[in-house]
Amino acid sequence: MKITVLGAGAIGSLFGGYLARHHEVTLVCREGHAQAVKKNGLKITGLSDITVHPMAVTNVDGLEPPDILFLTVKAYDTEKALADVMKIMSSQTILVSLQNGLGNMEIIAEKLPEARLVYGITSQGAILRSPGHVEHTGKSYTTVGDFTDGFDAARIYDLLESSGIDTDVSKDVRTEIWYKAIVNSVINPIGTLMKARNGIVSDARFEKLARQIVSEGVAVANARGIHLDEETAIKKVMKVARETANNICSMRLDVERGRRTEIMQMNGAIVGYGGEKGIPTPMNSLLTVLIRSFKGPN
Repeated sequence: MKITVLGAGAIGSLFGGYLARHHEVTLVCREGHAQAVKKNGLKITGLSDITVHPMAVTNVDGLEPPDILFLTVKAYDTEKALADVMKIMSSQTILVSLQNGLGNMEIIAEKLPEARLVYGITSQGAILRSPGHVEHTGKSYTTVGDFTDGFDAARIYDLLESSGIDTDVSKDVRTEIWYKAIVNSVINPIGTLMKARNGIVSDARFEKLARQIVSEGVAVANARGIHLDEETAIKKVMKVARETANNICSMRLDVERGRRTEIMQMNGAIVGYGGEKGIPTPMNSLLTVLIRSFKGPN
């Protein structure tokens, strides 16, 4: 099967590496990463021990339409990336968004109303240690679901499972997206502000804070017609914190590297949606302000 991963950083390369063991994979990534993969292959260490040799390029020019296109760009780059997506998609291509944050699928569906869309949520932990080298730092759940009518999610499930990535299929992917966004809204800013790994969130000292962040997110989701359960959300937060305890979250890495974070697609989005519905979100507001105070294009 022909697979393209657009925006292949840590997570995109992790998934691309697993898939490349059995399929024809192309990583669209930064120049340094592409050159290293071309020269020495893609090396995945840590919880996995894989070396594969996918094709690696810096842009989509000249690529043929893939059977599956994984979109793994940062949430704030979704709309920009769709220009490249449209260059290489055919009517038969399945587009899988494997991204953090809220609002991605609405942007994609608006721009590509006829596309075959699957949304994926993953809490796998990965760090791009150096060009061509990804460290697999946490094994956790991956869920896929159809955003458009059809049965493409089942096909993506089979693809990932057969490649060694434990995956579930959800019939209500919108709910799963919100649960994942709330998980991120707790783990990412706390890990970033404390300069700690994900496991710090499971420390009893942070339980009250985590519950307040979760409570606000659940209230906002419910006001928008996405019916979440607060205890279920807390359990998901703690499960991911334990399973990816040694992972350094992407937000912390972005701050340390002076890059833009996804705070506005996480806590900031909860604040924005809460404002529309008259739901107070003081803790998410505070975290958004604190993360945006770091130097960088936030």
